[in-house]
Parts: sequence; structure tokens; C-alpha cells
Amino acid sequence: MAESPKITLLALLIALEQLPTSLTSDEQEALETTASQLYLDPDDWDFIKEGLIATIESNPALYQNYQTALTQLQSVSGNIPSAQMPTQKELETELISDNNQPTTFGYFEGEPDRESDEILNVTINVLTRKDPDKAAKKLSFLKRLQNWLPKQQNS
Repeated sequence: MAESPKITLLALLIALEQLPTSLTSDEQEALETTASQLYLDPDDWDFIKEGLIATIESNPALYQNYQTALTQLQSVSGNIPSAQMPTQKELETELISDNNQPTTFGYFEGEPDRESDEILNVTINVLTRKDPDKAAKKLSFLKRLQNWLPKQQNS
């Protein structure tokens, strides 16, 4: 089953949040490259995903966490209520950058016909950090989502 970018990126964020050890500098660099690609050309998903999966697979703990999260997300067919997604206030407080502003991409305020991709924004923000795993651990919506997912499998 080909999963959407949203599901893949959410699974990655959850996997990073659960990672027991820090990423190596090579892994951090590879994830930063992924973030740059997502920023520059998010429509080239197949190419970006190929490199991302190679990076994930190179770290056994990250890969195991990713597979578990991916399976859980696939079980709900990507139908995640908006209450489980990050709020603007959470993003502003949890993804503060050096200039005290979260970096956003793909957000079209005042243009209701164009969908904002908050998962893409969050992923790019996390992957461009010095320690993406530590940045992911600060995201409260990931904990909320992880608490919600098992309840859906038991329903």
C-alpha cells in the first residue's frame, strides 16, 4: 500500500520522538537534506521518500519505531481527527527557532481553497534542527496522537 506523504512524515516524527538514542551526525545531515528537498519541491515525493526511507532503514531503532507507527497510522487509513493535529499555538511554542518564530511552509492564510500542510511544516522544522529527535520529543501533538492511535485499533 502506497502511503501518503502525510502518513509517512507522521510516522517519521513519531519514530523520532520515541528514539532512545541520539541520531548520528550523518543521519542528521541526511534528514536535513530531506527537509531541504521537502521545502524546495514537496511534489517530488517519490524521489524524496526513497532517500528518506534509506536514512530510516540505516538506523535499526528508528526503523522499528517507524514501522510500528506506520502500521498504526495505516490502520486508521490516515483518517486522523483535526483534534489530534498540532494547533497554531502549539507550533508557536514548541517550534521556536532562533528568531523566535516557527518556520512555516505551505501555509496560505486567507486562502481557504488552498490547504495548509501543517505536517509538512512541522517535519521541515524538526528535520532542520541540530537534534531532530530532541525537537520531536517537544511536540505535544505527537504524544496526543500516540495516545489516540491504540484506542482506534481496539474499537
